[in-house]
Amino acid sequence: MNNQDVDCGCDQVVQPLLSTAEALSFLTDAAQVTTRHTEVPLEQALGAVLAEDIHSSINVPGFDNSAMDGYAIHLKPEQIDAPGGLSFEVTDRIAAGHQGQALAPGCAARIFTGAPVPEGANTVVMQEECELLEDNQIEIYRPISLGENIRPLGNDIQAGEVILQAGGKLKPQHIALAASVGVDHLTVFNPIKVGVFFTGDELVEPGNPLQAGQIYNSNRYSLVAMLDTLGCEIVNLGNIEDTLGATVEALNQLQDQCDLIMTTGGVSVGEEDHVKPAVEQLGELNLWRIKMKPGKPLAFGKVGQTAFIGLPGNPVSAMVTFLLFARPFIKKTQGNRQYLNVPFQVKTGFDWRRPKPRREFVRVQLDTSDAVPVARQYPKQGSDVLSSMVWADGLVEIPEQSQFEAGELLNFYLLDEMLS
Repeated sequence: MNNQDVDCGCDQVVQPLLSTAEALSFLTDAAQVTTRHTEVPLEQALGAVLAEDIHSSINVPGFDNSAMDGYAIHLKPEQIDAPGGLSFEVTDRIAAGHQGQALAPGCAARIFTGAPVPEGANTVVMQEECELLEDNQIEIYRPISLGENIRPLGNDIQAGEVILQAGGKLKPQHIALAASVGVDHLTVFNPIKVGVFFTGDELVEPGNPLQAGQIYNSNRYSLVAMLDTLGCEIVNLGNIEDTLGATVEALNQLQDQCDLIMTTGGVSVGEEDHVKPAVEQLGELNLWRIKMKPGKPLAFGKVGQTAFIGLPGNPVSAMVTFLLFARPFIKKTQGNRQYLNVPFQVKTGFDWRRPKPRREFVRVQLDTSDAVPVARQYPKQGSDVLSSMVWADGLVEIPEQSQFEAGELLNFYLLDEMLS
């Protein structure tokens, strides 16, 4: 790795400052996909990650069928694409779920959407184009081609085909597709269990009065909510005493029952920051300073055999680092094959005149009135300005040492995508 060494401000050895790409690669390479899975009925599968491929045992549709209400016709060779004015005797009526009789050449059958096309029929004409005459006759005033409005056997799905791949998060359309081939249960990965706790004597729970120097603990609720969106099972110890002993005790309590432990705050090098030494006492800490803004302090390691991620304490930094780093780690651990955040490009609606040494993720709103969306930045980009995360549509990624005029094309990460 090409890391930039920085002075950590203490008597310890200098710590490496990782790029965002290095940190993300480090985390996702370390993620171990869960092997625990269970079988659930379709009604309980929404949001779970599929643990095995689903093959269809049938063709869909299982027979040639009509794409609309109309008339199935057995065209004679001389009637194919002939000028209009052809008439046909109606000899049958076929509703969905019923099988019709074979059609003789030059005859028609009244047919409804989804009904099997009878033997002999080689086209279907919609009812609006047919004039019903006396004596069970219809007349059509345009040329008729073979195969009109017929959905052939296996048009959607072929027997033996993989219709759903393992590693996908199940959405309503996936569940509907499984049902369409007769599958009533799916094997899904079990949710991973994430243990959380929060440090800081200044933290107060909402609903209680604030004393001098205290703040409400928003990080507790943002972290739990973001874990909920990923379908995690959460063990929440809440606020703990801001001491090394209490931190070690919390880590010990969680390590045997969880796949991952997460905290916010306490991962810098101040004398009152106890998470880092507590993790190192029980396991190891592999990385903890990222060349980015907001969110430079990010801890990753192990408590015993349990993965550990420590987020920064500032509320915006905690959310941004969760979305950019912890979210892909968790999704991969859950068995999701599409675990990386996928940006798209937008134009900047602002200048960037001072090159910065760290990669910045700027909170922006999108103006979609042009063909290419234009990003307008929030005027206050401090890591304490939580209101900016409510205002913003997403994050624009500004590489290190960048300098540009408005109109620059940059990567944009949509918050609605990352928070779902």
